[in-house]
Amino acid sequence: MRGVALMVVGIALFALTDVTTKWLSAGYGAAQVIATRCATALMVAGPIALRQGGIAPHRLPLHLLRGALIVCAAFSFFLAFARLPLFEAYVVSFTAPFMTMALAVPFLGERVGAAAWVWASLGFGGVMISVAPGLTGGGAAAGYAAALLGTASYAGMKIVTRRLGTGEGLAAAMAVPAALGVVTAGPFAAAAWVPPPAGEAALLVLNGVLWGAGNAVVTAAVRAAEASRIAPIDFTAMVWAVAFDAVFFDERPDLAELVGAAVVVVACLGHQRDQRRRRA
Repeated sequence: MRGVALMVVGIALFALTDVTTKWLSAGYGAAQVIATRCATALMVAGPIALRQGGIAPHRLPLHLLRGALIVCAAFSFFLAFARLPLFEAYVVSFTAPFMTMALAVPFLGERVGAAAWVWASLGFGGVMISVAPGLTGGGAAAGYAAALLGTASYAGMKIVTRRLGTGEGLAAAMAVPAALGVVTAGPFAAAAWVPPPAGEAALLVLNGVLWGAGNAVVTAAVRAAEASRIAPIDFTAMVWAVAFDAVFFDERPDLAELVGAAVVVVACLGHQRDQRRRRA
């Protein structure tokens, strides 16, 4: 259950990252937001990783692959949410649990029972209940493609993280994707840099702290539990989205959102109960 609890916290941190990104997206481009968040995470994680011994050379390729997937997901989701109605992007992104469970079978040798697929389907149904009133199907094709690429990258990241295991500390696991993000986004950010006032500069730094913490906690979760066990926890992002919209944007949830969130909670609890019974 440690991995499950960590995953819930990690998803909450990612949802808070999305809140700050939503505030920042009105005045700053994807490159500046991503470069700043990665630089912030690197300044925190880099020195710790060096003190802990860094990364073993023979494990560096997997770390680079994982980092590339994280950076790809960050850019893809930013572009998707900029080009699609929020509800459309949500539907695509919440296919991640299915991708994770499907990839866990050939690449991790995990056994995914029929019940896991049923509970995941119920969780996706909860998402659909929440977002169905806002679906239009009229989004740009590039937006759907970006959302799908981001979702696949996120699912692949969890598989690679599980393959890496616990050879290095969490700081090292975070430093590599943060460094890749700086190298990838930095030149584009510099070319179109918008000087932020003090308040928004602090918000950019907070965005990086939340993103780095979220990735570190999700990494710890994936190390602690099978990928197929924690995959449906991704659906709790819908619960956090409803809660944070009410708290930060004064957007009160309607009945469909509340019912959908309740279905997601039931699906996640049912999946965990089934997993515990299988291991008893």
